[in-house]
Amino acid sequence: MKFWLENRFLVSTISFGLLLIALVVLIIIPSLVEIKIINKQVLEERIRLEKLYTKGQLQKNVKIAYEKIKDNLPFLDEAILKESQELQYITAIEHIATEENLEMEINIGESKKIAEQRFSSLRFSFVINGEWPSVIKWIEKVEELNLYTNIKEVSIAVRETEDPNISRQATLTMSADTFWMIQ
Repeated sequence: MKFWLENRFLVSTISFGLLLIALVVLIIIPSLVEIKIINKQVLEERIRLEKLYTKGQLQKNVKIAYEKIKDNLPFLDEAILKESQELQYITAIEHIATEENLEMEINIGESKKIAEQRFSSLRFSFVINGEWPSVIKWIEKVEELNLYTNIKEVSIAVRETEDPNISRQATLTMSADTFWMIQ
């Protein structure tokens, strides 16, 4: 006991140091680990909520856009023909070619169903021969049709003629996708 009393300062310092080490090991380190885990969870939740907020804003914008065009939806029904009305489309295209005094060849591709939608896609290829201004007018009129035609590729070859009464001759090769409502 005399030793303890003589070295009381040393014993107190060692006891306090051991108590401090025990405090750090048993309380502070586990708390820091727990804080890191909670921090990570909070960050993940924040990212998730930001994604939900962005998704909500996108849905809100889509609803607003839909409300703006809702009255124009009948226009879409007119612009997209129903399947099995391909002849109506071909007739309209041929009528324009006849008006412009052009020779036309049409090739029809295979119909492709668009997954999880109520539309099918049908590719048309056109070869048009005639005078250059008439070919340009044909393209303009096809674009002005109420029927939706998505032009994919166009190539035009123009050649001069020896006859001064005939303007430049052109050959247009065009492929276009059309969309058809599935009934």
